[in-house]
Amino acid sequence: MIRPLAALLILSGCVAAPASQPDAPSRFSLVPAPGGLDVAGSGGREIGFGRDRDGVLQSVARVEGRAPRPVACGGGRDAFAASDDLTLVFEGRRFVGWSGAAGAAGRTCA
Repeated sequence: MIRPLAALLILSGCVAAPASQPDAPSRFSLVPAPGGLDVAGSGGREIGFGRDRDGVLQSVARVEGRAPRPVACGGGRDAFAASDDLTLVFEGRRFVGWSGAAGAAGRTCA
């Protein structure tokens, strides 16, 4: 005989999970800053120079709603377009600069 608590636990495992919702637009936005990128709407969080490339790219993808794409860069650096007007610059595995419509900070591709 199955006890009531055991039956409830068995049945609870049979309940279908709700369908996943499409990704909602991010309530955050990237704001270029002298020391990296500020994340507007996040309560003061930032993506500062010196952070690891993978972490920066993942954070930017969450904010932008799409993964940054690689673009050509000189000076032995790598660059990724985060949006149409913001390029992130990396040296080795570290975030070292950005350039875009708001100007530039840190190291650039030139």
